[in-house]
Amino acid sequence: MGILYDFHLHSAFSGDSETPSVDMLLRARALGLRGICFTEHLDLDAPYDDPDFSLDFSAYFSGISALKEQYSSSIQIGIGMEFGIQPHLPDTLTELNQTFSFDFIIASQHFVRGMDPYYPDFFEGRPERECYEEFFRAEYDTLLRFSPQDYDTLGHMDYVVRYGPNRNHDYSYQKYADCIDPILRFLIDHGKCLELNTGGFKYGLGEPNPCADVFRRYQELGGELVTIGSDAHAPDQIAYSFDKAAQLLDALGFRYYTVFEQRKGRQVRL
Repeated sequence: MGILYDFHLHSAFSGDSETPSVDMLLRARALGLRGICFTEHLDLDAPYDDPDFSLDFSAYFSGISALKEQYSSSIQIGIGMEFGIQPHLPDTLTELNQTFSFDFIIASQHFVRGMDPYYPDFFEGRPERECYEEFFRAEYDTLLRFSPQDYDTLGHMDYVVRYGPNRNHDYSYQKYADCIDPILRFLIDHGKCLELNTGGFKYGLGEPNPCADVFRRYQELGGELVTIGSDAHAPDQIAYSFDKAAQLLDALGFRYYTVFEQRKGRQVRL
């Protein structure tokens, strides 16, 4: 069957996309997808002013709800959020869940000590390994502070690798297992999903985020719940390399992935 749902999409409601939501939707429909979920960025206390990663919830819910009504007969449309987790923000995410009715929430680590690995200054003057280890340990420590009931999946777990000086040339699960295993065990113990983010293919890594060996280890530890998203910010990125993602998951023995509606997961066969 392949992968027919893209559950990580950004449009002009996110500070780093200029694409109207309807254009993303129409592209997904043209590709034959059965469902998508918009997961617009909310990164509070971002260390940089540009882009602006705030989110106008009123406009967002109004805009996507209108699309849901208009296109309900041809494609499932979800209203989600990619929440940038930081140690001081657990109560904020809880409050947002009490205020708004999301379909799906991605928890994503973007910042460490007020720095974003997207920018070179995170890596300056330090060994790459030290930077990667710091990111993974910060990600785990931050997850410990959040209520697992407030999110559904961990987004692009090895996000830092996209932007390292050598990217994934010297990176492997095995090299960072002592940092990665606690994250995987935490997700499994709390019934949370691990996202397969095909943005890694888009960034030229040759693998998704996280890499294949992380998913292999996730399964070894008993992990079964996977969400899939392209991390698209433009129409031509929707369902990016989903064929490769399907082949990878199948080769590792995964038979299902998870989609959400009103924060309730449903298993879809690959």
